[in-house]
Amino acid sequence: MKRLITNLSVALLILPLSWAALWAGQTRSQKTVTAKRPEPIPASKPAEIAIKTPELPSKRLYSEMTISELSAQDPNRWTENMATHAAVSGFVTLITKAEDGDTNVRICENPKVEGMDRTRCVAATCIPKMPCDLPQIGKPITVKGITRYDAAVGNHWWEINPVEMLDK
Repeated sequence: MKRLITNLSVALLILPLSWAALWAGQTRSQKTVTAKRPEPIPASKPAEIAIKTPELPSKRLYSEMTISELSAQDPNRWTENMATHAAVSGFVTLITKAEDGDTNVRICENPKVEGMDRTRCVAATCIPKMPCDLPQIGKPITVKGITRYDAAVGNHWWEINPVEMLDK
């Protein structure tokens, strides 16, 4: 009886170890191989430069909207007429450079609109990470990008920020 209890207790001690080895995908005959650490690059060799993949053309769909259609939207009520990504065409009436590096462009339905008429103009912002090649003031332009409503004090107008594509 003592011998049976001894064998049983030894088997119970060995059993979890063998199950753990099987669970890990190893048997007793396999050795555990430790990975070698990569050797550091000698200081005399230049570091390898990452290979850049060519940029693929954008397959994003832009909802074509007129300035009047965009400015007529209620920013507090999202409708099926709204689009996160839109293409808006108009005339450049003002270009300014902000301190943070952004380039702000006012685009209006008519090149003779004075000031920021919220019903006839939108703002477009080119950011430093996505610079724009801008046309001259008075020239027609189409901007494609993300639509936002600027509700800052004194603003309250629609904008394309950031501009993702610009067609002259």
